[in-house]
Amino acid sequence: MPSLNVGLLLDDLLHRIILSGQLREYGDWGPLSLYEFVGTAKTSPAALRESGLLPWWTSDVLTVRFFRPLTSALITLDTWLFGDAPLPAHLHSLLWFLGMVAVVGWLHRRLLPVPLAAVATVGYAVAAAHLMPVAWLAARHPLVSGVPGLLALAFHLRAREDGWKPGRLLAPLMLVVSLLAGEPALGAVALLGAYEVFGRREGWRRAAVALAPFAVVVAVYLTFYAAQGYGARGSAAYLTPAGAPGAFLSTVGQRVLVLLGELVVATPSDAVASVPPLQPVFAVWGGLVTLGALLLLRALRGRLSELERNTLRWLLPGGLASVIPGAVGVIGGRVLVIPLLAGTALVAVLLVRGWEAARAPERTRLTRVGLRTVVVVLGLGHFLTGPLFRVVMGVVLGQIAEAQWSIARTAPPCDGTLVLVAGADPTIASFVPAAMILLGRSPRHFQLLSSAPHDHEVERTSDSSIDLVVRTDERKVGFWEQVHRDVSPAPGTEVRLPGLHVTVKESVEAGPMRVHFDFGRPLESPELCFMRWHDGALRPLALPPPGHAVAVPHELGPLRL
Repeated sequence: MPSLNVGLLLDDLLHRIILSGQLREYGDWGPLSLYEFVGTAKTSPAALRESGLLPWWTSDVLTVRFFRPLTSALITLDTWLFGDAPLPAHLHSLLWFLGMVAVVGWLHRRLLPVPLAAVATVGYAVAAAHLMPVAWLAARHPLVSGVPGLLALAFHLRAREDGWKPGRLLAPLMLVVSLLAGEPALGAVALLGAYEVFGRREGWRRAAVALAPFAVVVAVYLTFYAAQGYGARGSAAYLTPAGAPGAFLSTVGQRVLVLLGELVVATPSDAVASVPPLQPVFAVWGGLVTLGALLLLRALRGRLSELERNTLRWLLPGGLASVIPGAVGVIGGRVLVIPLLAGTALVAVLLVRGWEAARAPERTRLTRVGLRTVVVVLGLGHFLTGPLFRVVMGVVLGQIAEAQWSIARTAPPCDGTLVLVAGADPTIASFVPAAMILLGRSPRHFQLLSSAPHDHEVERTSDSSIDLVVRTDERKVGFWEQVHRDVSPAPGTEVRLPGLHVTVKESVEAGPMRVHFDFGRPLESPELCFMRWHDGALRPLALPPPGHAVAVPHELGPLRL
């Protein structure tokens, strides 16, 4: 599997630096809090901005903290046992994935006729959505959370339908373990609720009694989560209803439709996760194919067994609800690990029953051709193009991981402050510097001036200052800009950092257009190393004399941003 050859990638580097103790003076990260990036008393945005760990435009209220102590502990264990060797850690992730497939297979066999259960489980195993959880160590949490989360559902089904008494205790216990691993556990809660409300249909009182243990667990979890300040705020990449509930609902709805497109026809949401302008197009597509799938299911209803109808009656609304928690953050296939239980069950029903209907002699030739076309499209998406995307992207992720190290090794040495003038690709903007730290080639300080995905121009305004101008007629929001703040800094905004005074001169809704940077000393000082991303490497930037300018064209980085 190409995923096993992926080296330490993106956030993996930050986790290794934290565990090495090299960032101890900048924050209170620990072996159980690797996902609490910014927002504690000791990791305030202002402090991390001054240290150069966050860019100057970072929101003063930025918080990105996720409660994942179990997942953090497992990454810490990997590092303790295997050091920086990625292969054993990937094998560890693979074990979680195989465990997930086993639990899903058991559930499918219980919820569907055997032939459909086999199709659904194979579809789950080869789904492109598993790319990141298996290939990216920092994205393992959906698997670590998903296994106990779906075990909670399995134990609850046995307790309710088979009278298996241990399930009454084991199901809430597994939910606790799932919540300790990460937020994907909330998807399992949605499935549990849908089963009681739409599956059992014994009335609200009986449903409330059956769900009471889970409700207590979730209430304690959410109370703790909120009281301790977990979650994400001040970032446009992570959504919150506070302030603009209308925009929040609109964006969440759009992201849900993008994710439904992957569930129904295997359109990879990872392809648009970091490209916001493409998300509305994929959302329309997701809405259309979801509607089409539901219409086809209705047309095939007469061919469904009672088991299939009873299962889909609760599994489909539960699957839809389980998508919503993942739509609040940065979307991608990794947030579909639990919803895929429902998605692959639906696809299996459509494939098998649709093919049977296409062979029925009583249907018109045109209807049979249409049904066969739909079945072929679904089959190709889930069993050919989706898995192929997963394999190809596994290779690409390996190349990206290697590129980080290669760029870090070949970067010009800098004993002072490395000033990267423009870096829209997070690989260049943040993770190559992280690789330099791990390689022992770190500059004393790092400063990123812009992540706008456009051409720039550096205008020398004095011996110690420049204006950085974004050259474009249509300003777009860069992904790394979006992550670090929710609104563009207004004209006149000033940020004072050690050795740097930033003043925003011109700005639009999408981001700054002209920013003044005063370094307080001659720019030719050996303490300043101005760099640009050019031709696949970090290269020194020769600054023009005062009164002159130099162009810095935008070039795609390893992530193609």
